[in-house]
Amino acid sequence: STVSFTAPSAARVPLDAGASTMAQSQLLESTMPAPAATSCAAVAASGMALAAVAAAGLGVKRAQGAREKRCNRTACAARGGDAKGALVVIAGPPAAGKGTQCEKIKEKYGYVHISTGDILRENVKNGTELGLKAKGFMDSGALVPSELIVDLVKDRLTKDDVKEQGCLLDGFPRAPDQAQAMVDAGLKVQKFLVIKVPDDTLVERGCGRRLDPETGDIYHLKFKPPPAEIVDRLVHRSDDQEEKIRERLNNYHSQIDGITPFFKDVVYEIDGTGKPDDVFDLVTKGLDTL
Repeated sequence: STVSFTAPSAARVPLDAGASTMAQSQLLESTMPAPAATSCAAVAASGMALAAVAAAGLGVKRAQGAREKRCNRTACAARGGDAKGALVVIAGPPAAGKGTQCEKIKEKYGYVHISTGDILRENVKNGTELGLKAKGFMDSGALVPSELIVDLVKDRLTKDDVKEQGCLLDGFPRAPDQAQAMVDAGLKVQKFLVIKVPDDTLVERGCGRRLDPETGDIYHLKFKPPPAEIVDRLVHRSDDQEEKIRERLNNYHSQIDGITPFFKDVVYEIDGTGKPDDVFDLVTKGLDTL
């Protein structure tokens, strides 16, 4: 860069009329400023300042790189140290078709489908240390603490099938404190799928559902009509009443709005109003980038 300086006006110096020309010249030179020297010093100082800024920038980049490496090591350790498969989370409101999409994702990508309910039941059934801890809360009617749920999830993610094939985590995190615990545990999510459907559409889907108590099959009066001969025995469950559905939707929205900020860099929203195959086309666009 160019450094500009304005030299001060030369001081008036009385000259001896009898002095030699050389003497007068030397006297004038001794009282004149040295602009060249001043400019060089300033340029040198400026160069040193630029070098310091560059060094500081390099230091920041190195620190950021070190932090990223530490984060990657933490995430790797949390999943057993040699995880190869992706960790995908899927979320969506009641009646959004999440179960259907999970089946399609498993079939196409081979991810291990994991729900916290399945993990809890498996650990309690097998009498594991974590399962016994969870059973104590469940037997007393209390909610299982988020930290314990995270420990159960972490343990499941260390299994060989998950490390090789990847994981589709369904129903977790279910609340902001679980999302925080998940981040604190170093569980790095590659993609967070969120299925979006308007509440009124979800109410229509839910209210039209009917259960066949003999087979356990679920029908819908509009979208999946039951055979005429079994209509009379179908049951309209209390959970499929509009009031209950809207209550569950309000709870879902209040939770998901506090969860997604923890994963904002990997959140992928999906329009779930279309047919299942059309929705899955949108899902694949998000997962194919992994």
